[in-house]
Amino acid sequence: MANKLLTFSYIATNAETNLVRGDLKAMNESSALAQINRMGLELISLSSKKESILDMELTFFEKVKPNDIYNFTRQLSVMLKAGVPLIDALDSVHSDQSNPLLSKTIQNVIADVSGGLSLSKSLGKHPKVFNGMFVNIVMAGESAGVLDKVLFQLADFIANDLKLKMGISQAIRYPAIVVGITVAVGIFAVTYILPRFSTLFSNTRIELPLPTRILLSLDQFTQDYWNIIIVSIIVFAAVFIRIIKTKKGRYEWHKLVLKMPIFGPIAKKMAISRFCHVLDTLDRTGVPILEALEISGKTAGNAFIEDRLKNVHKDVNMGKKVAFSINRHTYDIFPPHVLKMIQVGEDAGAMDDMLKEIGDMTDAEVKDHVLKLTATLEPLITVIMGVMILVLALAIFLPIWDMYEALSNS
Repeated sequence: MANKLLTFSYIATNAETNLVRGDLKAMNESSALAQINRMGLELISLSSKKESILDMELTFFEKVKPNDIYNFTRQLSVMLKAGVPLIDALDSVHSDQSNPLLSKTIQNVIADVSGGLSLSKSLGKHPKVFNGMFVNIVMAGESAGVLDKVLFQLADFIANDLKLKMGISQAIRYPAIVVGITVAVGIFAVTYILPRFSTLFSNTRIELPLPTRILLSLDQFTQDYWNIIIVSIIVFAAVFIRIIKTKKGRYEWHKLVLKMPIFGPIAKKMAISRFCHVLDTLDRTGVPILEALEISGKTAGNAFIEDRLKNVHKDVNMGKKVAFSINRHTYDIFPPHVLKMIQVGEDAGAMDDMLKEIGDMTDAEVKDHVLKLTATLEPLITVIMGVMILVLALAIFLPIWDMYEALSNS
């Protein structure tokens, strides 16, 4: 079981003899003194600090953005490349952090590394901040002695991934807003506007038109069974989440996602892109191919594809070529031209360049696919919204028109 980090308060002077106060986390007093020395401070006093309830790390609502991870990775790689010792580099990166959770995490990592733990194992203790892919790639860089190069390539990968996700987010933002507004207007009309008209309609003897009867019945149904509807939704969501958290459930769900008409092709291309980018990152920095395949195979983001890629690793471990193994186990996932490109790259001894080309090409295809999808959905959503508004208008105004005619004829 890992020792708990202690909080120490210190007062010291810097190189300009200015007074400096602060807190830091360390395994013990000796480790705290070592951190202060590395910061170039002259210690005046050091005392352990008992944390109150208000001082506890309430990280439930705290979040580290991918952009923060990118900045951390890029800065750390540049410093290591310049020959700065790891702990000094971490100290420097920590001093530039504005995100509270990331700042606390780096402080804990510094304490762990100072205590003799490797960087990858220290990062692995914080899965909320550094995911498994990040930790595994760092571990590979450590074992191959190319940590600075791996971190530099990893920062590039994070930047490309951010750019891709941002493009997708921007493309679907407008349709999502339109759908949200449409649903909100529909709920407001059915639950608030129509019930007020229903009282007026019930006092008349006119026969209500079909749109009005349907919407009033829908309103009555939701009023009578709202508790059952809400409980059913909660139970369904809880069961679904519980199922997909299991290994088998996640596998079957991801397999189903790949077969979906709209989202399947996008999910497949994104998995291929991630695999190729990570394999390129590791291969380019000199990580052994078996280790690179094992790590990159876990980063696809789809359990079904990751399971296939495990077989690729097994085949290569038995002496088969990478291109042959990928073709054998992912022929129904990787497009034929991608499989051919991997084979050409391996035969020419330039697989890292070919993998980068495949990753960039697939990213562009994903963006193009999403743009075409949104271009199709936008007019469709607009038409659906128009039809909904028309039905609501008819449901409200047709009975009023009938009432007016009835009064005119009486």
